[in-house]
Amino acid sequence: MKETPIGFTEYMIGALTILPWACVVWKAYPEKKTVRLVSGILIALTLGWISTEIITWLHPILWPETDFNPKKKVSMLTQTVHIAFIQAGIMEESVKILFLLFLTAALGYDYKEKKFQPQVVLFAAFIAMGFSLIENSLYIAREIPDKKIAIFIGRTIHSSNFHLLIDLCFALFMLKSNDKEKTDRITYLLLAFVLAVLQHGVVDFLLIPGATFGNWIATAMFVGIWVWIVRDWRIYVTAYLQERKTLIPASEYSSQSI
Repeated sequence: MKETPIGFTEYMIGALTILPWACVVWKAYPEKKTVRLVSGILIALTLGWISTEIITWLHPILWPETDFNPKKKVSMLTQTVHIAFIQAGIMEESVKILFLLFLTAALGYDYKEKKFQPQVVLFAAFIAMGFSLIENSLYIAREIPDKKIAIFIGRTIHSSNFHLLIDLCFALFMLKSNDKEKTDRITYLLLAFVLAVLQHGVVDFLLIPGATFGNWIATAMFVGIWVWIVRDWRIYVTAYLQERKTLIPASEYSSQSI
């Protein structure tokens, strides 16, 4: 199938779908935005864009379209589950989380204390938004003119939101794993990955049919995850950074912010 070209206008509209969430995360993060941190955010956005390119390239290889009729009929329910949990959930979260771990290893891990640092939440958020930017732009480019406003609202409220929530949730699990024993950390993060896939799959399963009831349940799920994230953010990001700032002498803290 020929890929739909994305023009400058679609990219601009796609950028608007992630702008509100980018502002929320940027303002909520209490640490000073250093050159190193901003560089990490820009790299994260780029990795999010690369994620969409990798998935677009892999998708026809892993699930090629066929012209023949299958011998065994597949139900609509089975197809939806496969698309939601396998094609979308496992595939997308595997690529995004892998990039998050690479970026964290470079810029967000304290090798001396062997702990993930709070900035991983920013990296996770902007990888998710870089992914949503390109994905939303593609959906907007494919839509007919009369429905572009509707697709813009839907991608802003649902798609950008849940990509952000899922990856923020995983990043917070990374921070929570700092309190785990060394032997338990890998298992803990693997379970966090499974949770990310399940969250993605359930949301897509509810939204793919386009039914109003499913949209409301998905929205309720967003609210629940937001409450969970805000609570953990206060503990593992805001409180941690405030405590660390009081423990570091003012002169040393100022030098670290350059």
